[in-house]
Formats: sequence, structure tokens, C-alpha cells
Amino acid sequence: PTGVRGIMMLTLNTASDMRVTNRLDAKQSIYGGARYLTKLIRRMPEQILEPDRTWMALASYNVGYGHLEDARKITQHMKKDPNKWIDVREHLPLLQKRNWYRYTKHGFARGEEPVHYVQNIRQYYDILSWYDSRLQQIAQNQPSEETVQEAVNFSIVPPVL
Repeated sequence: PTGVRGIMMLTLNTASDMRVTNRLDAKQSIYGGARYLTKLIRRMPEQILEPDRTWMALASYNVGYGHLEDARKITQHMKKDPNKWIDVREHLPLLQKRNWYRYTKHGFARGEEPVHYVQNIRQYYDILSWYDSRLQQIAQNQPSEETVQEAVNFSIVPPVL
């Protein structure tokens, strides 16, 4: 519905701002998306600390900065911490409900989508982190039998004995 295209799902305006001339070119799209995410991380208020800063920037990438700010205001109104992702993610879905979005600056948003988006990225990040730690143990030639078996079971790396 928003006209996003390419591997990084950029809108025309975002692509233009990030100097992407062809949203369907994977290289341009990835570099443009990375520049945009960096911009969003820097735009987050300084009182939002990591890792919440990154999670909120990712939500903003998905739903828009203005909608994220609306959700942060709702979070504060509900006496929760607008600087913590765990609290903001609870209130983002309220932007789908007329009783809430009619009082916000940016109006309606599909607030459940950024919650799922960030959750999926976090799960993928956890998997990559787990796998990376196993590879490091194997690379150091000090793998435990359990670590080697986990890598073999993951079936990406042949066993190193």
C-alpha cells in the first residue's frame, strides 16, 4: 500500500533521500537501506539507549518515525517507559484502533507490523549470534564434542576434528 520496492522495501521518497536510483538493484537497495537505518538510529532521542535504540529504529524503518513517536507518547501516557522497546512494542498496535489513533499527530498505522518485524529480526540476530559463537569455538580448535555436533546438525559447516 505504501509503494515500497526492492530487497530493502524502500519508498520512492526514502530511495531518493538515500541516493538510490533503482530500488530493484539489490546493491543499491541494501546500501540505501543501511544508510536509512543508520539515519534512523542517529535520529532517535539520546535518552534511548542500546539495544532499545536499534529496536526502535527498526520499528521506525517499518512504520515510520512519526508513528513510532506517536506510540512513544501513548506509552508515556500509559505510565510506561517510552525509551524502552519492551514498553513501546506493547502500545504500537494501539495505532490501529480509532480510539487511540484519532488523538495522535500521524494517525492510523498498522502498528502490529513493526512489532512482528522487529521480533523477526531479533530472532534471526539471535540465531546468527549463536551460530557465530559456535564457529568461533571451532575456529579456535577447542570445540567441545557438543559444539561440533551442533555445527554438524546445523548442516552448514562440515565437522572439524
